Amino acid sequence: MDSDIKIFGAPEKREDLESVAAATEALRESGCLDRAKRLGRELASLSAQKPELLAIAESFDLAFSPARENQLQVLMVFSSQHALREILVPQLLSEAAITAMNNFLINKSRAFWDTISDGSAFTQYLLAERVQAGDEEQAAQMGEVFARVCGQEDNCDLKRLGATVFNTAHELVRAKWNG
Repeated sequence: MDSDIKIFGAPEKREDLESVAAATEALRESGCLDRAKRLGRELASLSAQKPELLAIAESFDLAFSPARENQLQVLMVFSSQHALREILVPQLLSEAAITAMNNFLINKSRAFWDTISDGSAFTQYLLAERVQAGDEEQAAQMGEVFARVCGQEDNCDLKRLGATVFNTAHELVRAKWNG
């Protein structure tokens, strides 16, 4: 009777795991995996320590409360992770970078990490990310979300700042990965 039972998909899953393991080993040997992890930690440091990030905000001549600074940092983390997923191929590299980024934030900036993991802003960015749009439209959407989570959804300067941070994260990831 047991010979009549067939389990579909089991051999394919083993092959998938073997191919992932082989791909991971190849990325490790080439040094790309370590490079991706370093980039993730560097981006986390930028998001958590914020002097460079605040310099971008200062160029918009906006007053920043601690709550707004925090939202700016959350946007930078989201934007960096979005850029990593878009630029680092294959997915194993982007996920390694994002995991390194998250681990850095958990270990070095726990209070900030709690803001990300417990807050609704990251969820709002994720929902806006799902809308299919071109690069500039997507940046504009992220700017709108940024203004909304700052409590000023009609503030055009906050929208532009949010779009700028989103684009800056992409430019930074591209430059550091390709450079």
